Amino acid sequence: MIIFHFLPIIVFRGPYPFPIQRTVVLTPLSAEKIKRKLNSRRIGSKILVLEAVDSTNEQAKPYLEQDAPEGLVLIAESQTRGRGRRGRSWVSLPGIGVYLSVILKPKIQPRSLPQLTLLAGLATTLAVNDFTKKKARLKWPNDILLNGKKCCGILSETHPARTGETGVIVGIGVNANHSLTDFPAELQPTATSLRIETGNAIDRLSLICAILGYLDEQYDAFLNNGEQALLEKWLENSDMIGKKITVTQGKSATDGTALGLDSHGRLLMCSEKGETLTFESGEVSLRLT
Repeated sequence: MIIFHFLPIIVFRGPYPFPIQRTVVLTPLSAEKIKRKLNSRRIGSKILVLEAVDSTNEQAKPYLEQDAPEGLVLIAESQTRGRGRRGRSWVSLPGIGVYLSVILKPKIQPRSLPQLTLLAGLATTLAVNDFTKKKARLKWPNDILLNGKKCCGILSETHPARTGETGVIVGIGVNANHSLTDFPAELQPTATSLRIETGNAIDRLSLICAILGYLDEQYDAFLNNGEQALLEKWLENSDMIGKKITVTQGKSATDGTALGLDSHGRLLMCSEKGETLTFESGEVSLRLT
């Protein structure tokens, strides 16, 4: 039985100068169709499409522990406990977004593993930009902004594989066909979707193939060309450098200006006292003044 998901009829007023399509029919995802359309070397070696799951990252852990092949992709139609960084939830309504996880087994130094988050963000940004006229931009370490609002997020987690290899589960969430009212009220000022920004429904299958294709391309380049090439490409797709930012770590917040990334992908900031600070992690907020 084929199930079709219908987006609600929404009329936007205010910041969106274009008409939004009133009714959009979203067909279910198909592993076979994705596999047939995908052109990649590693990513997509095996593709599983699931219905409602708690989290695609959680679902990927047993596969990694059972020595699943590198490049295995798990895609869900919805998540009941989709996760972002710092324990936050990710809005994962059925049939309208992209919620997937990929298993990687890179033979790299442990200090380089955090760069896979930057890599996944870059790949997703390149894919989103194939579907929008406005350019999506990267915000360190794991957010993708469209028109200054968050449309995608990355969550990478390291876990041991059965063979003793280091495995990384890269989770990618994209707000594809969400309307504004699909977001909780507290997120509406800062969240957006590709559909909101373009005024058009997004073909999720094509978007997923684009993300996986770019991920395959960038992962291969990373393994062959090293870290510096990745960091340069990441910076080319970010406009946060030179901007006033606040970095929050726990209850501590530091204001300053974003300078760039160091050779390990850590954020460099010039504090308001003129000191150069390095951050391995943290929540970055762009400041208007």
